[in-house]
Amino acid sequence: MLTFFRFNTAFHILSLLLLILLIKIPFAGDKLPILLPELEWMLVGQKMHEGQALYKEIWTSVSPLSAMVYYLIDVTFGRSQFVYEFIAVLVTFLQAIYFTFIVNTRNSFLEKNYAPGLVYVLLMNLSFDMTKLSPALLSTTFLLFAFNKLIKQMERREGVSDEVFEVGLYIGFASLFHNPTIIFIVWAVVALLFFTNANLRQHFLSLLGFVLPLFMAALYFYYYDTFNEFKYNWLGGLFNIRNYSLEDFKSALIAIAIPVLLSVLGFLRLVRANRYNSFQQRTQQMMLLWAITGVLALLLSPNVAPMQFIIFIPCFAFLITGYFLHMKGTAIPELLFTGLFIAILFIQYQGVKPVMGSGYEQLTDMRAKPMDLPELMKNQKMLVIGERIDEYKYGQAATCYLNWDLSKIDLQNPDNYESVINIFDNFKKDPPTLIIDKENVIPKIFKRIPELAKDYSATNIKGVYQRKS
Repeated sequence: MLTFFRFNTAFHILSLLLLILLIKIPFAGDKLPILLPELEWMLVGQKMHEGQALYKEIWTSVSPLSAMVYYLIDVTFGRSQFVYEFIAVLVTFLQAIYFTFIVNTRNSFLEKNYAPGLVYVLLMNLSFDMTKLSPALLSTTFLLFAFNKLIKQMERREGVSDEVFEVGLYIGFASLFHNPTIIFIVWAVVALLFFTNANLRQHFLSLLGFVLPLFMAALYFYYYDTFNEFKYNWLGGLFNIRNYSLEDFKSALIAIAIPVLLSVLGFLRLVRANRYNSFQQRTQQMMLLWAITGVLALLLSPNVAPMQFIIFIPCFAFLITGYFLHMKGTAIPELLFTGLFIAILFIQYQGVKPVMGSGYEQLTDMRAKPMDLPELMKNQKMLVIGERIDEYKYGQAATCYLNWDLSKIDLQNPDNYESVINIFDNFKKDPPTLIIDKENVIPKIFKRIPELAKDYSATNIKGVYQRKS
């Protein structure tokens, strides 16, 4: 397979698409488990489609441009898991082609071929959650745009041009898809400082490009009188201290262990090669800097699921491609790549549904669990209070309290006057038919707000309240 893609023809574009589709066919038709973050993305799109304002009437840490994508999907297709996953596959394919275009156009390796795209596609199958239309996946598209513009400036013999503005601009847009990527402006600044002869004005120009999308987003929310909510939900979500489970780390480490090892070997092989010019060596160093920046971005991510490692894929793909391209002969690289291909696909399939004994199941804590809800509780507007929002899989979200980390400031503080007003207003504006209270906050809220208490009655299920007809 590696040998086949070591050619540079237009036919290989179609070959990459066919490869992705073949890999994903076993999971077609909603066969992948729905993850809790994925369920939140769908609910955000659905509530925006219903006319509710992001961050003011939908409390979520989903970044604004990602929320807009989910809104457009819901408007066009509704809450369809298949559509989300199909678009994610399409985005992956376009990223692989664009990454190959960058590497070949800029002569990053000693030969031009489609091996970088092949490796990129393979690495995007390290875990089944990488197939989800995550904010990390969407933002990586714009990081690739920034990467292309940055190495173009490094390649220019006549010096850096004012196109450095676009480098910052793309990173600003990436941040509005996935806020941890805001740290990549540091990567761009350091790369411009050490790998180009950019002057002070051009450094400020790149920073201006970065600030512009953020300023326009802030201006938009300020115009609609939701700037404080935008700041609280988007920026506040960036710096929340999170509790991770051992299962989260286990899934992530299993998924990335092989790529990390091969990336280290690839970097060592590239730096020891003596046929690369100064520009190509700086590109290799810039990819190492990308990896360091990615670690910092990972610390700001909402979880440590493998999908958060998508921002590393361009770096991994570049270094691993270099590792295979610089191996001598044909048989050994082909055998090693075939082994890598089989191992990665096996890990992905085994992670979805174990096929050998008990095996291991990836992201068990993050999967939406099947719920044995009574029929009368399905397809209802509900408020689920707590970290786990599995019940939303069977109904619609009511009130603004979608994300528990953001909602607890109100729901756990009914003695606070402002929280009482917020709770009352949000319940009256979008009343839930069912309240599923996993944090035992409703009794205190009802005691503090009798006007709400008279609208609901406790059911025979603990923590579940139903609206009186």
